[in-house]
Amino acid sequence: MIEKNLIMVTTLQDDLYIYNLLKSLDNNLRNITLEVIVVCQDIEVVFSPQNELLTLTLLKESRMSLSKARNKALTFLYKRGHGSEYIMFPDDDSSFDAVFFDNFGNILGTKKNYIGYIYNEGSKELYLGKKTEENKLLSIKDYDLVGSPNQIIQYKILNNKFFFNELLGVGAKYGSSEDFDFFVNITISGFSYYFKEGLYSYHPSKKENYTNLNLTSILERFKNYSSGFAYVLFKHKLYHLLFNYLIRTLLASGYYFLQFNFKLSFAYLIQFYYRICFIFNFMFNYGTQK
Repeated sequence: MIEKNLIMVTTLQDDLYIYNLLKSLDNNLRNITLEVIVVCQDIEVVFSPQNELLTLTLLKESRMSLSKARNKALTFLYKRGHGSEYIMFPDDDSSFDAVFFDNFGNILGTKKNYIGYIYNEGSKELYLGKKTEENKLLSIKDYDLVGSPNQIIQYKILNNKFFFNELLGVGAKYGSSEDFDFFVNITISGFSYYFKEGLYSYHPSKKENYTNLNLTSILERFKNYSSGFAYVLFKHKLYHLLFNYLIRTLLASGYYFLQFNFKLSFAYLIQFYYRICFIFNFMFNYGTQK
């Protein structure tokens, strides 16, 4: 039974950003009904929606990895029995404007999955991905468009069987790419995604985040990002993406060197080394890394 047009699932271990997300939804939601499910991990969230179209559901849990927390929400939904037409998994530091909801009304009833842009907060500068043709049928080769916040998935196709890989994501053995793995699993199950420019969200800029981090912290993040993506490539035998997996770090290193940002240039160079190491590790030991 469908009760809402859209369910959003988000998780948090601190309350640094969650209220910005909730306020952006409460202030901008129109034309559709929305339920936001927040998996609160040892954090109390106090928020009363003023928008009658918005329902807030809080799940109280202990601290766990991102993928485990999302799976807690999916298990809750599957057991509850009623859902929505679509489901999304925004980060707790995502945000949305009114244009998103205006455009969302246009996809209701289309029975398709969608991906939109993620912009740097406060701008139309891409947070990830590339300029893409409207309504393009996406494939695994479009992996650089794929994040958690911008996948808009028909709830009915989850059918109590799709979960996030708990080896992947923040706090897991491989600290990233649970979103890409989820996208691949849905795609290879025969369900397609289409690109819609107007279904965009915002995210704090990577560059600004990295500016405030020391080199050690940046390298730790890069190592986690690299391990997760390499795991997914070998899990799904996506060997044709290995060259791009490597070359992008060298190009980024060169770009930041020319921008005189030597900290990030050096960090991306080290990330290139990390990625070579992960490729050889999974090449010879993937079966023991599961």
